[in-house]
Amino acid sequence: MFDQEEAFGKALDLFWEKGYEATSLSDLTAHLNIGKGSFYDTFGSKKQLFDNCLSAYRMNAFEMLDSFIAEKPDPHEGVAYFIDKHTEMMFTDTISKGCFIANSTVELSDDSETQDFLREHYQIMKSKLVDYLNRGSFKNDVDTLAESILVHMTGISVLSKVNTDKSVFDKSNALFMQLVT
Repeated sequence: MFDQEEAFGKALDLFWEKGYEATSLSDLTAHLNIGKGSFYDTFGSKKQLFDNCLSAYRMNAFEMLDSFIAEKPDPHEGVAYFIDKHTEMMFTDTISKGCFIANSTVELSDDSETQDFLREHYQIMKSKLVDYLNRGSFKNDVDTLAESILVHMTGISVLSKVNTDKSVFDKSNALFMQLVT
């Protein structure tokens, strides 16, 4: 029997690993072990499935950030924790997929619909961080600090795909925290 939730998870992994453009309909049907008719009946189109995968990933990112914030009420500790955990996640990924959001931002920079979605994601993440950072006192404007955290983490997401020396990122994270706290 066809398990739609399992197939969705497999599709997300495939898009995450290969990207939207490099993932063909044939790749998807083979990976999900379904025919084209079942694919279209279940997911609509490749683009619709991709958009749904990106939405699911985004919701997971929001939940993860909310979880980190709940674990660390002190924003000074929390920011370091959040950045370190993000770095750790990038390095426990054995096939170096990076971050699906960051990958999609780079790959689909000419797709206005996807870019609107990704800008909205960035704004929501920034807003959550600004609310959190306002609980502490920082030497920098919290709006700029939230943007800097997201830029730093996006850089980690992209560069960890090609640089496997985690110590470089650990040093960068430590310096980042010295500069912002």
